[in-house]
Amino acid sequence: MDLRSLRHFVTLAQEGSFVSAAEALHLTQPALSRSIAALEQEMGVKLIERHRKGCTPTPAGELLLRD
Repeated sequence: MDLRSLRHFVTLAQEGSFVSAAEALHLTQPALSRSIAALEQEMGVKLIERHRKGCTPTPAGELLLRD
């Protein structure tokens, strides 16, 4: 886990949208999606719940945000 991936995750959780978070991070949406997927793979748990109108952290994602 690196700081860049964590920054991507925190920004996504704050923005609530892959598009908004990607803009804030000056990334493309696919690059952000790959970063989050890699973090979820590394941690072995789903961190973000994707919805039609955005996304929210899962319970595991909430724990990561607090820590």
